[in-house]
Amino acid sequence: MLYKLFKISNKTKILGLNSGNLTYISRMNPRARHLRLALHNNGEVILTRPRYVSEKYATAFLLSKGAWLEKQLAKIKNSKNFSLLSETKAEYSVNQAKARAVITERLSYLNAVYNFKYKSISIRNQKTRWGSCSRRGGLSFNYRLIFFSPQVIDYVIAHELCHLKEFNHSKKFWDLVARAIPDYKKIRRELKNQNLTI
Repeated sequence: MLYKLFKISNKTKILGLNSGNLTYISRMNPRARHLRLALHNNGEVILTRPRYVSEKYATAFLLSKGAWLEKQLAKIKNSKNFSLLSETKAEYSVNQAKARAVITERLSYLNAVYNFKYKSISIRNQKTRWGSCSRRGGLSFNYRLIFFSPQVIDYVIAHELCHLKEFNHSKKFWDLVARAIPDYKKIRRELKNQNLTI
């Protein structure tokens, strides 16, 4: 099978598959150790490469995964989350408000375990993250968390809360997470499966 890339900008291209076209974004992350390919529920393909991997090699890797992408795209179209692809602005606003209410309530509940100080909370339409924590104490969460189980939502919130104390993924960090989410490993695997990542 032959798959093609059509350039839009230096970072964004269109990947042509047999089942349709997908937006493809290539990113270089100096902290990455391996090539990482992900197909998200919004139909966007993200390829993250280490500094030492050339764009030419990364593109060849992407094209070699065409059949895998076709298979994962079919899974997305058959899943309950596929409706997010055609979400209207009004629906997004409603879901964002719902997410803010749920996340704010659970954040207050979980922080009773840690008593950490944070400066702000934002609910966003993030493309590649479920949550993030800035060094200034700002917490940000993906509104799509509203579509997942309460256990997953609590895990993501606790994860970002713990970054306020440990801005890394060391053993100390995971020990902190475990204080509020003892079965975090199981939930983490569940969430990773939603990313369709290899």
